[in-house]
Amino acid sequence: MPRIDTPVKRLFQLRPADWAMYMDPRCQEEWVDFFRTDFTPRKESMLDNVLEIADPAGPYLLHLEPQGYNDKTLPARMLRYRSDLWESTLTDGRGTPPVRQVVIFFYEADDNGLHRLRDRWGGGILDYGYTVLRVWEHYRRDVIESRLVGLYPLLPLMKSEKPDETPREAMEQSIGAVQDIEDEAVRKDLLAVMAILAGGRYSPELVRSMIRREMIMESAVFQEWVKDIVEEKTAEARIEAEARANQEAICQFLNDRFGDISRDLQGRVKRIGTADTLHAILKKIFRADSLKDAADVVDKASRGQG
Repeated sequence: MPRIDTPVKRLFQLRPADWAMYMDPRCQEEWVDFFRTDFTPRKESMLDNVLEIADPAGPYLLHLEPQGYNDKTLPARMLRYRSDLWESTLTDGRGTPPVRQVVIFFYEADDNGLHRLRDRWGGGILDYGYTVLRVWEHYRRDVIESRLVGLYPLLPLMKSEKPDETPREAMEQSIGAVQDIEDEAVRKDLLAVMAILAGGRYSPELVRSMIRREMIMESAVFQEWVKDIVEEKTAEARIEAEARANQEAICQFLNDRFGDISRDLQGRVKRIGTADTLHAILKKIFRADSLKDAADVVDKASRGQG
């Protein structure tokens, strides 16, 4: 499955009002604005995926949470995000406005069905949940007919009225909708996000054959996505090189200090692939006065006690 963090973040920034109008057909574009605050949560939070909806019937906050992996702690995390939002509005002197939270799943494998928290104690009851939007359960036609352009990258992942639709037909209809957009920059950005998301459902060969690289090369989303991948791979390579160096240093110490009798322990160290574990071993292994002490260091670090 492709890395979708960057393109999904841009997905909500391209046409935020389209998301608000999809979640509430009553919503008008002029009611929608990005949520702004100087408050910074203690833990990283997705407050940049929050919209302010100036609904005449009652303003509220719309928190959109894209979910690109299976997370059994999701309900607790969503509750923390709600808490972060209210802490922010209370800090800004705005009280506790209504918050509508929507978790968006792109792929069925990411949804484990855990979306509610309940608790009861003396004098208090907690019954917490949020709206769940499973993209594959929604019809493509509804988005196209409503011209909700901001959701167009999701079209290949959505349902068709045609029960025997082929992947190529799904891609053709989805790409065709984007090609009708006059703004070239928006069109390229939408196609770039569509290509990345479609790669999680259809074969890469099909997606590449229908959304060719030259169609999206100039897209800011595509360029940012490629940059993120390059930086991530560079960081991974650096961590891997550091882990190998730590392995070699540990094994060299064991060999120099204890000789051939340390071969089994060296073998265990060479089978450790976690950089943090190797780093923990390296910090303490040089204090070992005996092979047993060295083995204890390796054991504790392997159990996360180093």
